[in-house]
Amino acid sequence: MDEQEKPQQEKPIPEGLTVRYTQPQDVEPLKRWFSDPTVQDWFPMCNEAEVDDAARRWVSFCRIKSSLTAEINGTPVGIVTLYLQAYKKLLHQAEFGIIVAPEYRDKGIGTYLMKAAMKLAKEQFKIELLHLQVYAENPAYRLYKRLGFREYGRQSHWLKDGNRYVGRIFMERFL
Repeated sequence: MDEQEKPQQEKPIPEGLTVRYTQPQDVEPLKRWFSDPTVQDWFPMCNEAEVDDAARRWVSFCRIKSSLTAEINGTPVGIVTLYLQAYKKLLHQAEFGIIVAPEYRDKGIGTYLMKAAMKLAKEQFKIELLHLQVYAENPAYRLYKRLGFREYGRQSHWLKDGNRYVGRIFMERFL
């Protein structure tokens, strides 16, 4: 078993961490996170209008309570959104998006938020299959693998950033 395959011990939950349904005002921290240069490498938005559009889309799912916000002592530190389908034949599955504030990464918040989202998906919305797409170089890939997501496809030239193409990986997990 090589270093990457060894089971990792989960990090202790940060003190004061809670998860609640996302609220409309969570759009502001989400826009701030999307605008952070360390985050922009992992999302396709490249200007203020695109950041604003993406943040409003993510938070719009608060109307149907399919988005969760992690807080530490009342301060938002992460959001996960289940993109629920409107068509009956697609109700068994959902794609999701997750982000953790840059200053709170590598503290177990992403794992905690993902587990809360998987529970919400299965229990509240009867989702059977969660899927995602992640940039090929994104460190979050390790989190998804650790949580049981399996790769089912790749696209090598998904987006173009200047003269550089960036690929994406498709992953899924049955609940």
